[in-house]
Amino acid sequence: MKAAVILYDGFSSLEFSTLYEPLAKAALNAPGLLQCDICSPSSEVFDGYGLHYYPTRMTTSLQGYDILCVPGGLGASKQSENASFLAWLATAREVQQIIVIGNGALLLAAAGLLNGHEIASPPEAGASLASFGVRPSAQALVLDGPVLSASDIRAALELSQAVARSLTLGMPLRSISGASGAALPPTREATAERKTAETNITVCLNLDGSGKHQIQTGLPFLDHMLTQVAVHGLFDLQVNAQGDLQIDAHHTMEDVALTLGLAFQQALGDRTGIVRMASAEVPMDDSLARVTVDFSGRPYCVFQGVWTLPSIGGIPNTLFVHFLESLAQGARCNLHAIIQYGNDDHHKAEALFKALGRAFCAATRLDPRREGLIPSSKGVL
Repeated sequence: MKAAVILYDGFSSLEFSTLYEPLAKAALNAPGLLQCDICSPSSEVFDGYGLHYYPTRMTTSLQGYDILCVPGGLGASKQSENASFLAWLATAREVQQIIVIGNGALLLAAAGLLNGHEIASPPEAGASLASFGVRPSAQALVLDGPVLSASDIRAALELSQAVARSLTLGMPLRSISGASGAALPPTREATAERKTAETNITVCLNLDGSGKHQIQTGLPFLDHMLTQVAVHGLFDLQVNAQGDLQIDAHHTMEDVALTLGLAFQQALGDRTGIVRMASAEVPMDDSLARVTVDFSGRPYCVFQGVWTLPSIGGIPNTLFVHFLESLAQGARCNLHAIIQYGNDDHHKAEALFKALGRAFCAATRLDPRREGLIPSSKGVL
């Protein structure tokens, strides 16, 4: 998918950044999903206060782009009378979505791209927009078919974040808060806590993250394994755990797994639209591990594997099996974990947790073909 963010003499740098940054971040976090270009028919452009910009694409046509983004600015009114600029802008007639802020709508309207659409309009631009066959709205945000508009920079912050999130999740943006009283695409984040006489655990999870992590459990090898889950699952993950390690690692391992599983359960909600089932096989030098998961709502764990030594990093190997069982219980998933072969126990464990991250990543993705549907013949998970 390709997005064009338009520059013209007199545009607002603040409105441009509000449009560009969330889209550029989405492109960075999901390589291959989105290409975001800064476009102009000129090789250099000045904003409304004389700041000098160079577009990344100087193009004679906007054909081939899927998303068109237009900021407002002090120069919008003048550019709405620039016949050559409007003819260039009109080449974007085939875009699937238009995003516009403030009086940037004047440019689109003058280019004939907003005929009949309802647009969030600044008060001073209402009459001009109406003269181009546009229906000005007093609402701060309007979603009218493929056209998303914000009347000012404050409303635009919400609009651009919603668009970036919908692209990352692979979900069409059919509603936006404030436009029709509807809701933004839900964030798939959760914070889960577990406090007992033995442990105090907090887990923060974002299913649609980029692998950022901050993990402190008091067990360095467990921290290392959970890092593999975050990095290779592209989950943003924070884990803070205090446990009775003066006794042993059992309670901390168990409760971290239960709380992490609960965070997955909460972030997935009713599991609408997810892929649900996935499998990943990962090598680590001499070792090969496979994890298969089904977020079925029915917790069950099967582990197959042989350890060479009684412990890894000071953690008894039996606790890794218990960790997986507790994770499946908390996440309400069917989890099969198999160490197929290997010589080094560290390599076996690392391959296993990398595969865990990859399988969970694939199973929790949203399938756009399932939009609004729970992936079950029963209709419930």
